[in-house]
Amino acid sequence: MYSEQLKTALGYPRFKGNTRVLVFDADYLVVQDIIDGANELGWTVATLKTKTKGRAEGDFVAQLLKALVVNQPDFILTVNHLGFDEQGVLAKLLSTYEIPMASWFVDHPLAVLGGARENATPHTQIFCFERTALDWIRGEGYPEPKYLPTGSNRRCFHPDRIDPSRSQQLEIPLSFVGNSWWSKARVEPPESTRKAADGLSRKMEINRRALASGLAFELEKVPLKSGLPRERYAAAAVALAEASLTTRQRFAEALKPLGLTVFGDPYWDELVPGITRKPGLDYKTELPALFAFSGVNANVTAEQMPTAVNQRVWDVPSVNGFLLTDAQEDALEFFKENEEIVVYRTLEEARDKAQYYMNHPEARQQIALKAFATVDRSHRISHRLAALANAMRDRFQ
Repeated sequence: MYSEQLKTALGYPRFKGNTRVLVFDADYLVVQDIIDGANELGWTVATLKTKTKGRAEGDFVAQLLKALVVNQPDFILTVNHLGFDEQGVLAKLLSTYEIPMASWFVDHPLAVLGGARENATPHTQIFCFERTALDWIRGEGYPEPKYLPTGSNRRCFHPDRIDPSRSQQLEIPLSFVGNSWWSKARVEPPESTRKAADGLSRKMEINRRALASGLAFELEKVPLKSGLPRERYAAAAVALAEASLTTRQRFAEALKPLGLTVFGDPYWDELVPGITRKPGLDYKTELPALFAFSGVNANVTAEQMPTAVNQRVWDVPSVNGFLLTDAQEDALEFFKENEEIVVYRTLEEARDKAQYYMNHPEARQQIALKAFATVDRSHRISHRLAALANAMRDRFQ
């Protein structure tokens, strides 16, 4: 699909004046955070609906080309490569017209980019929240991948946005919000992929340590039954989900005697029998209040993150909530231990610190206030987008 007329129409000046962006709008929480952050920065934002699973089909390409002509964005921005096909057809088309594309991975890119090198075009810029994945991304053919952690959405996660009337319902001494990973590990994947994941786990260690030490590169050596390169990466993703399930199970069992309340899916009841569980909360309206009013917001990181932190590390302090989290490298990089953040390195330490801070609200408050100042100053979604735009401008202007 090439025409000189379209080439001319899409040859408009880029990166001149106010930032203009076209966001692929999928049903994914981070997308709305990005739109809010872009609006906060005063960008000119246009959106185009796309899918969260599979490739965009039908008249999507026609809608996209029309949106480009009408809105003349400096670049396209998507999350986790949503909207792009594995064969790289869309990426190559946009590269033909020299449209810069930014794809921000807020989950490990292994399952998406692995075996999909056709998407590695000269006009595709990858950003990733996990720094240990950058070498592998580069090896998949994507030049100059950039480390970019996630951040908190000021529009929702801010003390001024909290409804104090919710305090009575959400004053919980010790809480954790998150899914059990049961569905991602044991329900959603086809049986063939689950079997492949089991086989892979018997051959090699599949967890965050393995990811950090080069699991993605080692997967290239794994023999394939189907002959499809994607098989090994799908199996690895399921194996990592199973590892995350085990990590969360042990975490919840350790804190259960202290009265831990889990807000999550019904599979928790089977994973940790007898756990106090409540349904998940609305991310934008209810979750900020829970983080603000819980005594201790406990946290544990999924196995797809060797060094990165999950969203709770930014969101809990954003509402003056107190966070107890595992000692991820990024957490210790961005927060001062025992002054702005409290971490644990073993489950025994998690129990001890949870108990201590449940009984010492003044100590919690001092740490939470300092953490809020750090997040509000440097770790909002708007801060990340400003860095992203600067990187796009430096590469493609």
